[in-house]
Amino acid sequence: MIVKHHKEGWEIISHYAHGLLAGKIASQVKEELMPKNWIDVLTGIIEHDDHLPDFDEQNYLTEKGTPKDFTMKGGSDKDALEHAERVFANAMQKSQLVALMVGRHLNFLYESLADEYKPMKDFLDHVTKLGKNQRKLYGISKKKENDLYDIMLFSDRCSLILCQDAVPEVGRKIEINHTIEDKTYFIHSASDDIMIVEPWPFKENTFEVNLEYRILKDVSFDTNLKLKKAIEEAKVAMHTFTFSKSI
Repeated sequence: MIVKHHKEGWEIISHYAHGLLAGKIASQVKEELMPKNWIDVLTGIIEHDDHLPDFDEQNYLTEKGTPKDFTMKGGSDKDALEHAERVFANAMQKSQLVALMVGRHLNFLYESLADEYKPMKDFLDHVTKLGKNQRKLYGISKKKENDLYDIMLFSDRCSLILCQDAVPEVGRKIEINHTIEDKTYFIHSASDDIMIVEPWPFKENTFEVNLEYRILKDVSFDTNLKLKKAIEEAKVAMHTFTFSKSI
């Protein structure tokens, strides 16, 4: 989960909401970038970070009892492997194209851990081997897979920048990444809620996306389960972002 300070306490954004925002952004790319089975690709983008958090397996509190942001490392190598296996197994039940996209992202996330933790390496090797038949089933070349994964990387990073309030003040740009059509993309704000992406990879000149978040009024929590209960019962609010090709 993504944790930020809020005037009322804490702002909590789930990885499910982050993934959904990534999917909303991806759904707006130029039509010529969309393959025949575009819904499968979108599903992979939306669900790439599902099954997080799991309060039964990990502690999501700091030593002071405050909610722990996902960037604060926690959990074991075994926890990471079990999460990866769950996400991939879920994708495999939907379609091999969904699994191909999710598998690529799991390789991206855990390739460094695989160098140190053999069970993760074995799992990622298995995922990679499945990719050949998955591409064959959908008539997708390796290059096309790379192109589709670039859309996932772009959308994921763009979503995370918005979720973390990382867009600089008006007049400054932040790099998203080098992905779609071999270009480097930047995002900046024209106002608090109007976002400009350069170059523009979308089909419409302007569009709107929203993101739900929850507000926790308690500063700290005694137990992991109390945090879980507080999130479930928390007030739900919404951010709305307008993407525009120009001001």
